[in-house]
Amino acid sequence: MLKALYQAIRGDAAPVIVNVNDRPYSDKQLLPVHTPAPATLQVRTLTALVDYVTANVDNLAAEKLFLHVESPGSVSLQSALLGDFDDRKVYIRAKLDQLTLPINEWLDAEAFTIALQACFDEPEDPNLDPTDKRLVLKYISSVSAVVETGTADDGITQAVSVKTGIASKAVSVLPNPVMLCPFRTFTEVEQPPSRFIFRCRQKEGMQFLLTEADGGAWRAEAMKNIKEFMEKAVPGLNVIA
Repeated sequence: MLKALYQAIRGDAAPVIVNVNDRPYSDKQLLPVHTPAPATLQVRTLTALVDYVTANVDNLAAEKLFLHVESPGSVSLQSALLGDFDDRKVYIRAKLDQLTLPINEWLDAEAFTIALQACFDEPEDPNLDPTDKRLVLKYISSVSAVVETGTADDGITQAVSVKTGIASKAVSVLPNPVMLCPFRTFTEVEQPPSRFIFRCRQKEGMQFLLTEADGGAWRAEAMKNIKEFMEKAVPGLNVIA
């Protein structure tokens, strides 16, 4: 009881600041009093973010704001540094509703085909081959319905032997790598294409797998696309990515 009373009294005492080697230390934990900030608005699209900035219903000074492209799926409108502790206010953040992509997961032919058509875009860049997605879909449909298959794998390419008759077999080489455009950033901007390793195996039927093969370079491209979109949509706004 006496110990608890002593600790309570010490807790009410003012902190003692001492200097050791010209550095200040306190005998208590001190908590800073930060600049009050509003609750951050949460939206799901870049269009909603543009609407908020252009309407300016909160009468914000545009020259003291900047837009931070935090990731391919997150963009926030923030203030300049405030107060003694250099706080920032985050007024609004656009957060992407991310699709579940069929990446790094073995799927059967039907599930893989549905996911590829629902979660992958066609490239807008005229220099890219738009047929890679269609080529993968065609390949899946050609090997998924066979009764007997065999695979040859040298670690780089895979060849699948498909039984086409009583004594003949057709050998089909997997397209690899393939250039695809998954929906990985906001739909208002172009989906960045990237390379994928396409694999197959026979395990309770044919199964298929996609694995990213660009080292995450698509992230920088997606953030650049968002930056360019916001600079065009809201001229004069400071945008960093």
